[in-house]
Amino acid sequence: MSPERDAQLKQLAEAEAHIAEAERAVTEQMAQVEALRLAGHDTAMAERELTAFQETLAVLQDHRATIVKAIEKIDAGLT
Repeated sequence: MSPERDAQLKQLAEAEAHIAEAERAVTEQMAQVEALRLAGHDTAMAERELTAFQETLAVLQDHRATIVKAIEKIDAGLT
């Protein structure tokens, strides 16, 4: 493997770990919103936090896709 590909694979592993953490945060926040709703509490702040977590997750997923494309280019000999 090339050093460039190795570096991309390392970045991909890091991105995957960050995505897993973000997915856990989204899941936990969804549960928190529902718990607040069921208890009759205001959910506005919790919903804003959920939206922020979801947006962060989307950014991380986009970054992962960019890394995958870079690896594919390396594998195809385009870099």
